[in-house]
Amino acid sequence: MKKYVKKILSAVVSKKYDLPESWKFQPPAGIRLIDVRNLEELAAHAEAWNGLFSQCRKVSPVLSYTWLSAFFKYHVHSPERWLCLFAYENDKLIGVMPLVAGYSYHCLKVSLQLFKLPYNLAHTSGSDCLSLPGREDIFGVFLDYLSNIPSAYPFLSLKFIPEHYTSMQYFTRAKHKMCLVQKPAGVENVIPVPEDGEKYLDGLSSNFRKYLKKNTKKLEELSDVRFVFRDSEHSVEENTARFLAVEDCNWKGDKQSSIKADPNNAALFADAAAGFAKLGMMNFNFLEAEGKTIAGQYCVMANRSLYIHKIGYDQDYIACSPGNLLFHRMVENCIVSKEADEINLMADCKWHESWELEKRPLHHLIVFPDIPVISKLFKKIIDSGKIHEFSNKR
Repeated sequence: MKKYVKKILSAVVSKKYDLPESWKFQPPAGIRLIDVRNLEELAAHAEAWNGLFSQCRKVSPVLSYTWLSAFFKYHVHSPERWLCLFAYENDKLIGVMPLVAGYSYHCLKVSLQLFKLPYNLAHTSGSDCLSLPGREDIFGVFLDYLSNIPSAYPFLSLKFIPEHYTSMQYFTRAKHKMCLVQKPAGVENVIPVPEDGEKYLDGLSSNFRKYLKKNTKKLEELSDVRFVFRDSEHSVEENTARFLAVEDCNWKGDKQSSIKADPNNAALFADAAAGFAKLGMMNFNFLEAEGKTIAGQYCVMANRSLYIHKIGYDQDYIACSPGNLLFHRMVENCIVSKEADEINLMADCKWHESWELEKRPLHHLIVFPDIPVISKLFKKIIDSGKIHEFSNKR
């Protein structure tokens, strides 16, 4: 019976990559909507995008022009294609929606067009529509634009979205015509930067304090030990190269899961570092000993939040726990410099639990038109976990 049903479906339903180049859409009065699909045109909006991003607090750098232009360049491959929607009001940018268009299911004269917000399991999650604070309504305009694709219904997948992001705020506050499936997607860990370093240290468990003290003594037995924060002695290219090298010097390198192991990932992180450095946002932090880099952090400072994109350490020095010691000194440096209000670890890992943390809930969102009967069917399919694109795996 199942084989018979599959044959019928394959005869009626086809899967294609055929997003139209353009379609008609009348935006609300005063709004100018622009659909961009190549890097040259995207660059024309970089300054406005950077200005909008600078007005958004606690928003990850993966929503910035710097990161997403590199993501589009290195991580979207044919037959998928990317597009980026811009909404201007009186020549002021109030919203950006980056999208990756996947395949569409065709049945008779109607299709279901799949979109996802830029996502990569290794490093890019929580990408959403970026909007001017207070203008989360622009998310609805972007949805209206996609809903005007001729003879197609748009389906959107958003992964690992914090509750204060645009899409979450839009569906919480605004009336809308879409069907929403929302699922918990774990947490990301955040350290609010305390004013007093001693009080912060006292908040750690006694066992962990002893662990840090013991390994600090081991580290001090090495020669030429130096902690370097926001390194400015080397070029951004040199710092990128040595970070990628140390991040590859442990189990990540052994399992080919390091950034360096994937040429596209390495190119993305290099391009992004160069772009963030030009904006004064790039933070390369290192622990050096015996003339080597034994631990490193790839961090970005954005609107008084320090985002820890990636960390790495040299396995040969694991006895003194260089990664933890660098992280400890990095927290202390943030307390002293008072440049950041919080440190966002951008994930939820077991080693995080040793530190004083706040856990920020994340959500998956599936958004599609509210179609009689069909929407209920899709809800059941999504809830069953049978659509891989909408799974909870990270």
